[in-house]
Amino acid sequence: MMTVKKRKDSALGKSPIVHKIADIRGGVSVDVSELTQDYLAAGTPISKPASGKCHVVKYAILQANAANDATTLKVLKGHNFKVGDKVFAVKGGKNYGISAIDTSNSAYDEFTIGTTLGVALTAGDAIYQGVATTGATAGAFLYEPFAIVGTGDVVKSDTNFITDAWIHAVTCGNPLPKLIAEALKNVSNY
Repeated sequence: MMTVKKRKDSALGKSPIVHKIADIRGGVSVDVSELTQDYLAAGTPISKPASGKCHVVKYAILQANAANDATTLKVLKGHNFKVGDKVFAVKGGKNYGISAIDTSNSAYDEFTIGTTLGVALTAGDAIYQGVATTGATAGAFLYEPFAIVGTGDVVKSDTNFITDAWIHAVTCGNPLPKLIAEALKNVSNY
């Protein structure tokens, strides 16, 4: 018996990649155990391979403004964060763990963090997955951005996820936040 499943990624539409210039030969394996979404979109930032696998560089876009003393953050759906992940908003700034994620609202998810990030954020700003250490000056990427995924695909948690990875590319409308775009110096977005 054959099963055919159709899927449309309506959140991103077509691929944001316009020009693929230089890739990691043979593709890469991505660690899917850290993901919460069942689809890895083209243009998603990933780290250098370590122990044979790349890691998705997690980030979330704020859906609403947050004051500098906020301990709850409303973020757009489609992120890959889990309870326990550390987050930061400014390099070298505060880095604290997510203690709860409320997914009950259809427009956004609400993160509760143990301690304020200490910076005022506006809708459209981003928070990033930080290192395991918490503290007032620990804000740094857990996985440094290195390349982008070239082809979006469905993620199956019980298999190896192999994809093409582009270290030099041109994208159009790829919604990469500031700190990730700065780290991916060879990926131009317009």
